[in-house]
Amino acid sequence: MTAKTGRFAIIEQLLADGITYMFGNPGTVEQGFLDALESYPDFHYILTLQETIAVAMADGMARATKTPAVVQLHSGVGLGNGIGMLYQAMRGHAPLVVISSEAGVRYDAMDSQMAADLVSMARPVTKWATRVVDPSSLLRVLRRALKMAATPPMGPVFVCLPMDILDAPVEEPIVPTPRLNTRTMPEPAALEQAAALLAGAQNPMILMGDGVAVAGAQAELTRVAELLGAPVWGSTRRRSI
Repeated sequence: MTAKTGRFAIIEQLLADGITYMFGNPGTVEQGFLDALESYPDFHYILTLQETIAVAMADGMARATKTPAVVQLHSGVGLGNGIGMLYQAMRGHAPLVVISSEAGVRYDAMDSQMAADLVSMARPVTKWATRVVDPSSLLRVLRRALKMAATPPMGPVFVCLPMDILDAPVEEPIVPTPRLNTRTMPEPAALEQAAALLAGAQNPMILMGDGVAVAGAQAELTRVAELLGAPVWGSTRRRSI
């Protein structure tokens, strides 16, 4: 059986992980990747007119579903345009996987058109940023990116995909990305101590972070507030996902 090239393997990996949407604003080095989309009618590319919009739409989807959303940005200029919204995604702990193509590993020493150090550009606004330099690690890197984006504290990650890597055959098997179970419970003694402090408070007040919504704990928070007679204030200073 003829091995698939990287651009086809990436889409099949995303589909294996239940990801059927990609938001983006492509350029010339993504043309071959976009051609591959025709072979996968269940995979939908959401074209935006500017990169910040692509990141913002994926950010909203990721926060609403609590699962990774994928963004495709063009090389240096496209990534540069999206960095402002990537910063907001990082502050909001949105599980995004951002991919961007460039001319290719074989052109590294030639200062190719639109050459830029994409990993260094993305690193300050992501949990992890890397570049694939060998076809045999393409899918493993993508699975690691998906896993890191979805592991609390969630956040955006970046993968640079050189065009010659996308053109090379990939023989690595496509398997679903493993997800970590990170749910924890506090020590019973700590819960008892917190309950005693709250019960003895004269003017208790609750500052609610977005972790309440992420955990689906609205009913429990309401019950505690009613028992204490405490007002509840929303806080945007702390992010817990």
